[in-house]
Amino acid sequence: MQLLLGATLIDGTGAAPVPDAAVLINDGRISAVGPRQTVSRPAHADVIDLSGLTLLPGLIDGHDHLASHGYAMTQRWGLHEPLSTVHMRTATVLRQTLATGYTTIRDAAGLDVGFKLAVEEGLIAGPRLMLAVSIISPTGGIGDRVSPSGHDCCIVLDPTLPSGVANGIHEVQQVV
Repeated sequence: MQLLLGATLIDGTGAAPVPDAAVLINDGRISAVGPRQTVSRPAHADVIDLSGLTLLPGLIDGHDHLASHGYAMTQRWGLHEPLSTVHMRTATVLRQTLATGYTTIRDAAGLDVGFKLAVEEGLIAGPRLMLAVSIISPTGGIGDRVSPSGHDCCIVLDPTLPSGVANGIHEVQQVV
């Protein structure tokens, strides 16, 4: 249990900032919040003094591609460095994203579930992740590996991910 004391609290509701606030965290969840005098101090809570700081809810990014590290052709084809290095780079991006205040990210394709599990298990630091593992698009669209000239291109094939190519309502429902 942690008790955060002394910060100016912006709660994200549009209410006025609360000076000298208290936030009680129990099992990783906020269990009480308000002006310091309104929040009980459990005897066994670790007290963290945030005087002079501002505390606000984490930011949420609803569309990101955390595993995309550039647009050069060699990067898009996965030829610029070993896949293990790409994964380490992605872990660094996750840590940096959390450090900038984003606590939840919806990754809109590119990040596999292993990163979500690694964050949840504490193996790497990062925000909560909500994953769309494949881009859904029609034939010839952004999620189709086959270029208009007929050759496979631009999207590195991951055999563990479902195809995102869907034409029409029924096929989109099946992909989802």
